[in-house]
Amino acid sequence: MKGDPSPPRLLVSDQFTLPELVDHMRQGQTVLGTSVKPYPWLDFATRPKSDTELKMETLLTGCTFKTITSCVLGYLLGGAFGLFTAGLDPAISDNVSKQTARDAVREMTQRGGSYARNFAVVGAMFSGTECLLESYRGKGGMSNSVMSGCITGGVLGLRAGVQAGAVGCGAFAAFSAVIDYFLRR
Repeated sequence: MKGDPSPPRLLVSDQFTLPELVDHMRQGQTVLGTSVKPYPWLDFATRPKSDTELKMETLLTGCTFKTITSCVLGYLLGGAFGLFTAGLDPAISDNVSKQTARDAVREMTQRGGSYARNFAVVGAMFSGTECLLESYRGKGGMSNSVMSGCITGGVLGLRAGVQAGAVGCGAFAAFSAVIDYFLRR
């Protein structure tokens, strides 16, 4: 028929068309003598978890794993950032005629290592304190990251004195609040 807007019906068996089969599957009805689950690939969401799955879930959501992961990722990011900034440093490029490739590689390695260690410490401290605060308070949210930022910035700033610790606390807390605000949007 020319004026029929209904979609073509594909025959799956002599009893059902494809749209009817899909409807039966969605409703969990018996199709062709067998019980068909609505979404068999989502079976893992309804079945109880095994001991191994529970152990892995506990491990991956624990504070130790989060802290170590942040430390390693901070180290890698800091190393890459250090290598990048060493190549842009005007002090290195001014002495191009006197500088050898070995000197440039040595400077890049030193700066990359320094940045890597600093980023690793900051990442581990922030992630660890945030996870501990979240565990202690029993709730997540922006306040945990702000408090964690204040603790991390304060501890890092205390090496230069109490005033620097207070400024570090405020600055890192504000930075954490801004980042958290934009990430949770």
